[in-house]
Amino acid sequence: MGKFTFLAHTSDVAVKIEGGSLKDLFATAAKAMFAVLVVKKANGPAGALSELKIEKTEESLEDLLKAWLDALLFEFQAHGRMVHRIKSLECGEDRISARVLLCDFNRDCYEFKDEIKAVTYHELKVEKARRGWQAMVIFDV
Repeated sequence: MGKFTFLAHTSDVAVKIEGGSLKDLFATAAKAMFAVLVVKKANGPAGALSELKIEKTEESLEDLLKAWLDALLFEFQAHGRMVHRIKSLECGEDRISARVLLCDFNRDCYEFKDEIKAVTYHELKVEKARRGWQAMVIFDV
């Protein structure tokens, strides 16, 4: 799995994301977003899981990353469901296809950290790096 680093930003949350492949980068971006949204306070059962299929086609990698994160953020905001595990993820230059296992937000195990209003286009970047891929994402909180 890739890694992510929170960067100093005046009012929002900026994250640098690194992955060995596009698949790894997109999975790590989802993990980073949920690290902004919630903090784990105790271990507990995941509860009932539901599967979500996400398929997006966009014109650029930046648009694709934003569409992926927007779909996951919508599930959290509208339905109170968060990523339990990414079951499968295929990612190319203009298309993503994923099956994600979601679980209900459990207040006994997690607490809200920050509300993300939006995944922004501000400074959004996805690029090939020396060892894989890297991205910059800013979340409006």
